[in-house]
Amino acid sequence: MVESLKTFLQNGISPIVLISGVGLILLSLTNRLARTIDRSRSIVAELEKGVTKRKELKIEELKILVKRSRILRGSIASISFSILCSSLIIPVLVINALFQVEFTLLGIFLFLLSVMGIILSAVLLFVDVTLTLKALDHEVKEYIS
Repeated sequence: MVESLKTFLQNGISPIVLISGVGLILLSLTNRLARTIDRSRSIVAELEKGVTKRKELKIEELKILVKRSRILRGSIASISFSILCSSLIIPVLVINALFQVEFTLLGIFLFLLSVMGIILSAVLLFVDVTLTLKALDHEVKEYIS
């Protein structure tokens, strides 16, 4: 009995650790999205007041920010899906332990889906970083060669 409880707890820790790590990525992504939204609102305010000298440049930057926001939304959705799949592994483990029903393949499938969500989110994060650098290039290109 003690040995089976020990095994159950060891198996149950893995999804929880995965959720914790992925939660930090989610926090980072939501912070990036918040900065994108803040910057977009700032540019819109500048454009509405007519105080900006480089209107075309600001509009181009705004387009990039909107694209970044959509990409970040996809990344956040992917990482949230990963958290959901990792969370579903825990009840599968409980059912396996309590009812001696074999759902190992379901647990493996959920784990693979979780990892795929993390990978997709990481790819989208890289795309976002690339667009961030593109926006920076637009902003500073007349000052540096």
